[in-house]
Amino acid sequence: MRKVLWIAMVLMTLVFGSAWTQQTDDLLNAFQRNFVISSLDVKLQIIQDAADKGSEGLGPLYLQAVDYVLSNASLIAKDGRFGQLSEIALQQIDALGFSQASRSVWQLFEADTSTGVRVRALATLGTIATEDEDTILNMVIWLDKQNIIHEAGKPQDIQVITAAAEALGRLGAESSFQVIFTAMYMGYSDLVTSLCREALLKIRGDLKSHLEGILKDRPFPEKRLALLMALESERLEESEKAEIAAFALDISLHTGVKEADVKKVAREIRRLAVRALGERQWSAATALLIEHFDTSLQETDRGLADKNLLLEAIAGLGSMQSREAAVRLTQYLVLLNSYTEKGQGYDEQIMMAVVTNLGKLGDKTAFDDLMYVQYLNYGSTIRNAAKTALENIKW
Repeated sequence: MRKVLWIAMVLMTLVFGSAWTQQTDDLLNAFQRNFVISSLDVKLQIIQDAADKGSEGLGPLYLQAVDYVLSNASLIAKDGRFGQLSEIALQQIDALGFSQASRSVWQLFEADTSTGVRVRALATLGTIATEDEDTILNMVIWLDKQNIIHEAGKPQDIQVITAAAEALGRLGAESSFQVIFTAMYMGYSDLVTSLCREALLKIRGDLKSHLEGILKDRPFPEKRLALLMALESERLEESEKAEIAAFALDISLHTGVKEADVKKVAREIRRLAVRALGERQWSAATALLIEHFDTSLQETDRGLADKNLLLEAIAGLGSMQSREAAVRLTQYLVLLNSYTEKGQGYDEQIMMAVVTNLGKLGDKTAFDDLMYVQYLNYGSTIRNAAKTALENIKW
């Protein structure tokens, strides 16, 4: 009995399903046939009637409407009815998720420069173009051009740029990461910046690799933003943040720049990276921190950077927990002691930073020179700090 009921249910499903499919096909054929032979006003009414019915399976009709508008591209700007037809068709293509229309929708975006149609087209592409790599690439290229135009100070349609950022974020293609990141930096509007930031978090693939790509290829202001985003990200492990900080430090140290304002940004990146590496005691980056210390020392001596850069460089070495860091700071202490011995004076903040961080490292390399501090003409604060540092030496 159960078997008979089951067979009956299957047969009913097949019959009614077939009937429903046939009914939908008949409806689609009727709409498409009438659309071909009708005037523009009637075409509008046909598309609106189809939309009001809300029937599934009418995607080809709405694609037909988009292609009709494209075939009359020269009239789009002259006759507002084409825009009306486009917007209804696009809305329904979006609602149905009719992905076969993605190429035509992109062509419509290029053909119709009106804000309403372009915004609607991009919203639709954000739904249907997931598997269409060519269309996604066209969207990326378009936004890249807008970034260039914006940088040149020319006016743009911010509503369309906002829609593009949002659509690319929904699509989540890896190829869009850099262009969205640049759009976030461009400062189109607070809304665009916010949407771009959200979009970047939706991009598929390895976030660490994406951010390292920005650090490698983009201008220094964008490199700085990439480092900040990495350090603030909840998607990255602490070890990954440290690796990105080390990469940023490496890039900033070894990329030649001439402009003073760019050099200033590069120093800020170094400072942020060193602070991040110190907080994580990432001793694998010791060699880079030594190089940063040497560079900071030169810049401070020449008046190119403030003393805080050097103080943070010293603190960074003090967090490395490595013998190499202790050796470099000890060498600097030897130099400072020689200046003091010759009566050339000393900077108390810098001297305290060196002594304190040698104490944090606790390496016996510094023992003799910390002891020598006791015999020179330093203030009691520094001599006491040296004494404390000596007590921290590990034998």
